[in-house]
Amino acid sequence: MIAKIKEVFSDINKEMKKVSWPTKQQLRESTLVVLGTCAVITVFVWIVDVAMAFLMKKVIF
Repeated sequence: MIAKIKEVFSDINKEMKKVSWPTKQQLRESTLVVLGTCAVITVFVWIVDVAMAFLMKKVIF
């Protein structure tokens, strides 16, 4: 059992060495893309929400 656990951690270590880690610049750029996308989607959902609320008020009243 302990041998299998050691083997699992050994395999994890080997796989982690194969990972291509991003540079600080790449990480910064990716973070800005994610934040920008979230901001755009947030504004879009807000606009749709306001429009739907306006339409619902017109239909109901």
